[in-house]
Amino acid sequence: MITVNTAESALRNIYLETVINEINNRTNPFLTMISQNTKTIAENTARVDIRYGNEGNVKAGTEDGALPKFNAKHASVEVPLKNLYGTFHITDKALKAAQNTPGAHTALLGGEMKNLVSVAQANLNRMVYGNGEPVLAHTVSLTAGSFGVEVRDAGKFSSGMRLRLKRSDGASVGGILTVTSINGAQVGFSPSITIPRADRLYIYAEDSEGLELNGIDSIFGQDRLYNLDRSAHPEILPFSKWVDGEGAGKSRVISEADISDFLYELEEYAKTMPTDIMLTHPTVLKALFEEAKHNRIAIEAAEFEGGFKGFKFNGIPVYGDVRCMPGVVYALDSSSWVMHQLNEWEWLEGEESKILSQIPGTATYSATLVKYADLVCERPFTQGKLSGFTGARWR
Repeated sequence: MITVNTAESALRNIYLETVINEINNRTNPFLTMISQNTKTIAENTARVDIRYGNEGNVKAGTEDGALPKFNAKHASVEVPLKNLYGTFHITDKALKAAQNTPGAHTALLGGEMKNLVSVAQANLNRMVYGNGEPVLAHTVSLTAGSFGVEVRDAGKFSSGMRLRLKRSDGASVGGILTVTSINGAQVGFSPSITIPRADRLYIYAEDSEGLELNGIDSIFGQDRLYNLDRSAHPEILPFSKWVDGEGAGKSRVISEADISDFLYELEEYAKTMPTDIMLTHPTVLKALFEEAKHNRIAIEAAEFEGGFKGFKFNGIPVYGDVRCMPGVVYALDSSSWVMHQLNEWEWLEGEESKILSQIPGTATYSATLVKYADLVCERPFTQGKLSGFTGARWR
């Protein structure tokens, strides 16, 4: 017979290990690659020394002379861990309905766990590509006092909500905007702004800034690199390139030559080529694939751990993810990214170490999955971002 106690025991002893594996290793290939770099720490802030300069370089010297000197430098980074949550729900009615049905125990809990994992993967995947702020949607149309979004995203907006608009390179457009009206998928805002020439803009919730993981895009920000003033540490900044079309700020379709030039310039900038994965949007992946076919270039498939698939460009595996901004290609060194955590995913315990508790005023029980962690890049200067082009397919 299934009861609250037996359900709690199953969540703790049977399902937790599976949930951890699904979230850590089957969310996206980049997160799977860096899972082996996880560091468990004993405090609520990750502290990292970013080393740069010529430490470790090979130098020549005389047999009886002084040993070569190395000009190693470092910058100290402090990153407070974020609070990551996932919620499991089950109703009292569902528990009672499953009490006397063979196999219902497994089907009921297994189905709810799949929902939890699915939502957790979607949100964590979005955070991995983000900059600590939640992306609500992107614009499909833009005028001085309103923007249009995809219909499925319209419900994320409410009157009085404060927003920020940003380009794909992270630059803000205008100041803080306030939602004044919602008409279907058309959202009105104030104050009015000057319309930029851009393929699309990304919409952020202003009041949630800094609460999510410091994802990939966080190292390409405008003002600070973690707790460091970017202007004071030019040696550790990642490489960024904006692709211009017919005029400055005007996007164009990505090409194979754009990617080749970008990788060459990144290698020159970083004095090495550590890139072991490129991430982009599926439309960009499609554009590169179609151009390779058009130019009769051999296409080599790439398979990532976790069952993900892509193809190789100049020997580097490329993966297309809908959570990645359409006008962006990231060239990353996965060995430089570390997940610092206080704990692995675990159930939040309440009174008497209970993990399932009744939601006050309802006939529903809930359990909360929690992890205190953040993502830190320990060698930002080996990472690259190409942006500014359109997300349209090759043509």
